[in-house]
Amino acid sequence: MKALLINTNRERSPQPVIPLGLCLVASALKAHHFHPRLLDLAFSRHPARAIARAVRQWRPDVVCMSVRNLDNGEYLRPRGYIGEVAEVALASRQHFPPPLIIGGSAVSIAPAQMLARLGADFAIVGDGEQALPELLTRIADEEPVAGVSGVYCSNDALLPAPARVEDLDSLPTAEAGRWLNLGRYFRCGSPMPLQSKRGCAFECIYCTYRLIEGAKYRLRSPDAVVAEVEEALVRWGARRFELVDATFNHPLDHALALCDAIARRGLRVDFHTMGLNPGAASRELLMAMKAARFDSAVCAAESGSERMLETLRKGFSVDDLAQTAAWAHEAGLPLLWSFMFGGPGETERTVRQTLSFIERALGPQDRILCTIGLRVYPGTELARVAREDDALELQADLADPVFYFSRGVAVERVLEVIERSPRRPQMIYLETLQRPLIRWALRVQAALRLRGPSWRGVPLYNRLTQWSHIRRPGLRTDAPNREQQSSRRSP
Repeated sequence: MKALLINTNRERSPQPVIPLGLCLVASALKAHHFHPRLLDLAFSRHPARAIARAVRQWRPDVVCMSVRNLDNGEYLRPRGYIGEVAEVALASRQHFPPPLIIGGSAVSIAPAQMLARLGADFAIVGDGEQALPELLTRIADEEPVAGVSGVYCSNDALLPAPARVEDLDSLPTAEAGRWLNLGRYFRCGSPMPLQSKRGCAFECIYCTYRLIEGAKYRLRSPDAVVAEVEEALVRWGARRFELVDATFNHPLDHALALCDAIARRGLRVDFHTMGLNPGAASRELLMAMKAARFDSAVCAAESGSERMLETLRKGFSVDDLAQTAAWAHEAGLPLLWSFMFGGPGETERTVRQTLSFIERALGPQDRILCTIGLRVYPGTELARVAREDDALELQADLADPVFYFSRGVAVERVLEVIERSPRRPQMIYLETLQRPLIRWALRVQAALRLRGPSWRGVPLYNRLTQWSHIRRPGLRTDAPNREQQSSRRSP
């Protein structure tokens, strides 16, 4: 059976993302003796034409679409992606009869909504490497698909339990270079994604990782992860890797073992992680990361207020944040600190507490990413809180961009206070980071082969947005008022 796998993620700001999950699924299908081909629409100017050409030339037996994100997660300038993906689905329907299968993280978050919106026949919930081969086997043998773990049909009354692969080492590696033109991604500065575990044991009220990957950690062998790095270096020329685990350093002993395995191999590549959690950090870990050629990490602090950390259920304290910052400075490891403003109970006082923490604990090598408003996703604790606060309509479709912002402080006031921070040159808004101008700045960095994290250029990015006469979020006059802001959607 021939399967056409379509990467529908066409978002390229600030950088295009290499579709790790879809490559893993392609490799899994190949291991099960199917014949997959991947159509990457990330750089396509005419997706409908690309789909028509692929279907005409290859004549697949089934089309599978991967949907990474529901929207850009940006409150100040929200933009949903479902409409774009629906156009891709329609194009595939015009040139190819059923079955159409959808999967990816966005589908795992909102399977019923996505199945209905995209007009698909099946939705994969959870790990596609397990669910999709079994589903295709049933389709090929003309057997009923009911009962296949992680497969949701349009006529099903209940959502299925997500598919979960317990032994991640049993899966084939992604072999991204087999399925994609990686050179196009590398020229944009995109790092090679790498996964050392799945799952998240933390209970942040806004987060979807537990929906996508589950609460139980499933760990890969450090030696297997390092072998994948070495393969990508030798075969595809990858020089920069990004650990995309929800929490890279939890469990702590696994992260330490991985750093040790990397250091022992002495590979001349650089690493970065999106998931440094202050609740599981240690001095030994930060030193081990530096020794393993980690040149940066993202620390999802989200707030410098004790009250807000408790409300968001982050699982760590302001003291943990300060200690992590001190250890990172000692190790010489720059961090990108992520802070959210506007969560339940946020006031001007808690905003100032966060900014005070930034001023006293972070160093000149650190950068700060400011997110305004919290995206409300279905199935999260934040969705329940928003409805209890009467900040969310009961019938609101959370597959659309819907945001929560505290009634305890105005959006305009938060932006005004941030703009007055002495650390403002080190700060960047998520909205600013998604502008096309920043995308081109990152391409220049990649062309010059400048080492280090892309976000080190935040002060430059801020100056570029000023010089190009682009209004910064703090100067916006069209931010929603307090009656509108809790459930704002994209146009």
